[in-house]
Parts: sequence; C-alpha cells; structure tokens
Amino acid sequence: MSKFDELCQAYAGSRKAYTDYRDTCFAFAQSLVEALIGYLEIPEGQIGFVPVNREPDPAALYTLPGAMHLDEDTFWHFGVVITLADPSGGCPPQAVLLKLQLKQHEDAFGVRLGQDDEDFWVRPGYPQEMAAFMDHVFTAVKGSYERGLQQFLDQASTRKIGFSE
Repeated sequence: MSKFDELCQAYAGSRKAYTDYRDTCFAFAQSLVEALIGYLEIPEGQIGFVPVNREPDPAALYTLPGAMHLDEDTFWHFGVVITLADPSGGCPPQAVLLKLQLKQHEDAFGVRLGQDDEDFWVRPGYPQEMAAFMDHVFTAVKGSYERGLQQFLDQASTRKIGFSE
C-alpha cells in the first residue's frame, strides 16, 4: 500500500468516525426531545425545531437533524421551540425557544440549556439522569415566567423620559 493509499484510508476512517459520532448524537438528541415531550406532556403540533447558528427561515419546517450543528465549542447546538398558550385564551400563543446543547463523552452525554448553563451528564438507559435534566428545563422556563417582570423592573435604567438636564 502506498503512502497515498494510507492517507486515503486515514481520510475514510476519519469520515466514518465523524459520521458514527454524528449519528449517535442525533439519536441521543431524538431521545432527549422524546423525553421532553413526555415529561412536559407537550401536545402534538406544539413543538418544533430551529437552527440556532443562523436566522431560521420562517417558511421552513426543520427536522431535528436539520436544526443541529456542531459548534467550535464541540457541542451540538439546536433549538427546540415549544408553543405555549394561555388556558383562558386571553393572550396569544407564545413560542419559547430552548437552546439545547449536547456532546458525547465516553458512555454519557453532557447536556445543557444554553451556553452558560451547567452540564448535566446523562447516560442512555438511566432515566433518573434524564429526569434531572427535564426538571431543570421545566424549572428554568417556569421560573423565567414567574420572575420575568420583576427582573425587568429591577434593572437599572439610564433611559430618561421627558425633559432633563
């Protein structure tokens, strides 16, 4: 075998390793989304996917793999959009974007909700680890709504309204 042939083999091996890693991460992302749907009891039609590395095309219907990208931080990034509705019908529906990230390390996946979130380590076949992350997502979204107005009001503002010197 020539050195060129060895380089071709190395290239093919590298592509296969990437494809295998990608497919494993895609499969785990699917199980993560299925767990989220089950945990939150999201009705059909109230969840979708969007890429988070670019402006999504409003006319496009993204699949989960189509919304995922591998970023420089070595995490797969993707957006899950959940459409919430006011039970009384008094307010219009609101789309909540969850910016999820994951990466495989040995037999577990590090998952987090956004860039600055803590990592949760979830091993396939360990539902309690998945449940801990689902609890975290639920608490974060609910807390955002419960504290949102007060956090906005507590912000120091430099904007002046009316006449001032």
